[in-house]
Amino acid sequence: MELYKWQKQCLRRWEQAGFRGIVNVVTGAGKTVLALEAFKRALSLYPDLRVRVVVPTIALANQWRMALLDHAETEEWRPGFFGGTGRDDPSRRVMVYVINSARNTLAGHIRADLSLGRHVLLICDECHHYQSPQNRKIFGFLGPDMPGRELYLSLGLSATPFGTENDQILKEGLGEEIYSYGFEEAADQGVIADYRVCEVSADFLPDERALYEEYSLRITRALIRLYKAHPDLKTIRGRKEFLRRVSALAREADMDPEDPAADFLLNTYLRKEVTVLAMSRIRCCLAILRSLRETDRVLIFSERISQAEDLRRAVSMIYDRRVGIYHSEMNRQARERILEAFRNRQIRILVSCRALDEGIDVPDANIGIVMSSSAVSRQRIQRMGRIIRKDPGKAAASLYYMYIRESSEDVSYLQGLSCSRRTALRYFSREDVFSNDLYEFAALQILEEAGERGYGSSQLSELRRCLTEGLARTDHLLAPETCRDLARRAGDVHERNYWKVCRKMAEMFAD
Repeated sequence: MELYKWQKQCLRRWEQAGFRGIVNVVTGAGKTVLALEAFKRALSLYPDLRVRVVVPTIALANQWRMALLDHAETEEWRPGFFGGTGRDDPSRRVMVYVINSARNTLAGHIRADLSLGRHVLLICDECHHYQSPQNRKIFGFLGPDMPGRELYLSLGLSATPFGTENDQILKEGLGEEIYSYGFEEAADQGVIADYRVCEVSADFLPDERALYEEYSLRITRALIRLYKAHPDLKTIRGRKEFLRRVSALAREADMDPEDPAADFLLNTYLRKEVTVLAMSRIRCCLAILRSLRETDRVLIFSERISQAEDLRRAVSMIYDRRVGIYHSEMNRQARERILEAFRNRQIRILVSCRALDEGIDVPDANIGIVMSSSAVSRQRIQRMGRIIRKDPGKAAASLYYMYIRESSEDVSYLQGLSCSRRTALRYFSREDVFSNDLYEFAALQILEEAGERGYGSSQLSELRRCLTEGLARTDHLLAPETCRDLARRAGDVHERNYWKVCRKMAEMFAD
């Protein structure tokens, strides 16, 4: 396998750390290849090596089994599986475990190997899942009576391993974070697809806004009562810790609606529901879809199954059989069928809820639309990861993040993204139009320049068409050279004209 520069650096650090550590690397950059190379290097030093891979889902387990099978030179290295009703003999040299089945078994299997004097490499994929009281049982072999401690090797993989109060669990089980590799660096080095994020502000309908303001008033009143009853709450720093403390107070009061803590939580939840289910989100999503190309492959993320179902019905009226839905209330066979249909291009738009945040590999999906999102950065990073894998036919990936501008939702999808990879749109549901002041100002300059150069009416009409198409897309943020190459490869005159206009816009925005 030809390794990227980051993979070579990471492997050196892993070896220097005593073959232990956690790797924080953006999805799509090659974490699985990294782990396979770590396996290979460890085996060259320890011929008795046993490899145990832990994953959170069956879908991810199947991906790992295929990757390991591709590198199994003999039957001895054919990977076994341990999950659900499928449980191979754990004495196999290589085993893939699903966490639900590994909780109460894996620690014993590892302890047995170590007791026999065998080296064991534990690979934990999406390792941030293994901090909970139940999942952390996989590290039960650790402790003062751990046999063969010097025989234990570990590698944790995740796009976002740290950031919770239980981080120490991972550090004790897998080691310290030894390497970090983010979106910006990976895209600049061509490891993942170039990408852009468009932050779209939508609006409430009048009755929704009135309801939101009513709940906000109730929250304020409950907060005043809450501070009066529990003055110590004023000293708490951080929203997460504040909500944890208020939740504890509400439970102590048996969620009595007259209790200020319960009153605060109830109205906070109701206000969030108004925001998440705002009707303009569906209208805005449909407008974004209309602005895209027929060749774009789209993943849509929502927070509620009801919202996903409503959107799927609305999209189906426009795109007929080219749209599917995927969520946790569907049975396993139905979910597998819809993913296969998406991979095989029988459908090009897939609407989902949180069930699609992890464990799917569709490299040619190039558009993501986040209709609503929690404030958890881990979820946001995972959703970005679904569209940024490299693919020969993908020039760039675009993620649209939707928020309600009259609400308290985050304006930025991810902190730290450079301005060159971000743009913004305002959506007005009543008129069903988008607006971007900076883009429209640049477009007006281009039109004025074209008029001064003597463009005819048909040429100006084509120019306006190209500029209008580009308003709700992110193509004007691509490098001018990329737009030039896409113009050369265009299949027809209008597409060529579009990319020429995008190149002009890109040059203006670069300045």
